[in-house]
Amino acid sequence: ATFNLFHFEPITRRKKCTITMNRNSSPYHDAGWLLNEHLQKRRGIKSIAFDTQGTGKDGKRKKAPEKATYATVCKTMQHLSTINEVLNANNKKLRKGIGFDTVRNKGLLYIMLYELLFGKYKSIRGGGKIKRMIVKHEKELRREAEDYSAKHGGVENGPGGGKAVSFPRYIRVNTLRVKTSDIVSKLKEDLSSKMDGTDSASPDTGGDDKKEEQSMSIYADAHVPDLLVLPPTASSRLHYDYDSVKDGNIVLQDKSSCFSALALAHGLGERAEDKNSEPFDYIDACAAPGNKTSHLAALVLSSFGDASQPKKKKKGKKNTPKSTIFAFERSSSRFNILQERMNQLVPSVSENGNTVAVVPTHADFLKADPSDP
Repeated sequence: ATFNLFHFEPITRRKKCTITMNRNSSPYHDAGWLLNEHLQKRRGIKSIAFDTQGTGKDGKRKKAPEKATYATVCKTMQHLSTINEVLNANNKKLRKGIGFDTVRNKGLLYIMLYELLFGKYKSIRGGGKIKRMIVKHEKELRREAEDYSAKHGGVENGPGGGKAVSFPRYIRVNTLRVKTSDIVSKLKEDLSSKMDGTDSASPDTGGDDKKEEQSMSIYADAHVPDLLVLPPTASSRLHYDYDSVKDGNIVLQDKSSCFSALALAHGLGERAEDKNSEPFDYIDACAAPGNKTSHLAALVLSSFGDASQPKKKKKGKKNTPKSTIFAFERSSSRFNILQERMNQLVPSVSENGNTVAVVPTHADFLKADPSDP
């Protein structure tokens, strides 16, 4: 008898497998398409967004966009006139720089400009050619947007919507490094010198003189210690390249983001006020980029005495912190930002004798062992 040890199936020609890549992988693709439809066809945003009848070019049934996409387009439309003013400033310098007239997908371009200048996170997600063109001129775009806001008392809030509310510029003094009184003196000197050189009022207009005098006012916030309140016009002069910001002496931080550290540091009632009670250690469960963490360190240190003048390290004696703040961050990229920020804002215990230590911890807080010393 003969046995077939191997059985071979006849080879058939396989169907060609093709992988279709989305040429535009931007997370703003849908929002850009929606805005393009509005700009080109002059149809209402709402009618375009929720017109789900029929099928698209690919034969698939149309779907309504996500709520976040619709909201982004609406917000971009509200700022469209301001974005155009920014691009057309200085003889259309930025318009030419980013190649606005050569970009075919202008809806996507507008969406990205809104996200960078006026969006919640002031940054552009994803990548692509359009983003690279914008990022090359990021500093100039931000400066023009802030100048426009300062000159017009805010940004335009869409057709017929008037002006947006103009909020003050908040600055938190980093008392871990400097005294508040020193920063106030420096700000008055720097801002007045810049105003004398650029925004000086003409002698013929008494109203402009009054406006200039008002713009020089610096107030202490009524609720948050060491938080300074400046007029909106200060935003165009105080950038991240300002020397006191780069040195870590001041932090450009809004008032609302200061309440979490304030509530934690002052939320212990009488125990926090009792100088004889044992000091506490603290945990920041999601610390990056570190503004709130450094604020907590400053508040805790101020409860021990003079926050602006840490004790010098005595020869032969090791300084030990009274309180430790464990700053958790599980994201590797954000943890690197946290470390850089802490090095900039928080002096080390060994070098400056601070009685509060911040320990950046690259870990997930939810997986941390509470009994770990």
